[in-house]
Amino acid sequence: MTLYDALASAIYISRQALGGVGIESDDQKIRASGLYESWSPGRHKAGEIYNAGDQTWECFQDYDNDVYPDINPEGPAWYTFNRPLHGTSPETARPFVPVQGSHDLYRDGEYMVWTDGKIYRCKQDTAYSPEEYDAAWEVA
Repeated sequence: MTLYDALASAIYISRQALGGVGIESDDQKIRASGLYESWSPGRHKAGEIYNAGDQTWECFQDYDNDVYPDINPEGPAWYTFNRPLHGTSPETARPFVPVQGSHDLYRDGEYMVWTDGKIYRCKQDTAYSPEEYDAAWEVA
């Protein structure tokens, strides 16, 4: 994340706080992602949010890298403990992450960036990419 991302996130959070609105939805968390730390090995608790690669992730199951060093953004075990946050606007669309389970399905109204660089909107809950099931997606 850049200094610009951090500043934009700080302004967003400040405006939400002034309006009495908390940061609770995935979309809001993505808009605030410039202030989240980059993932690093260690003990992680459910509910923690961090950035890794081009994504913002939420830990949904506690883990400790001293015990399980293979849980990292490049490894397959990553998806057992972390889920990508999905945006609900073209501005918060992040690169598509293959679905691993019900915890990270793409829901109706969520957006993502496909490998062709286009932003797609999910038209129905799905575990499939536009390539696998194009009826669930439309170009935004």
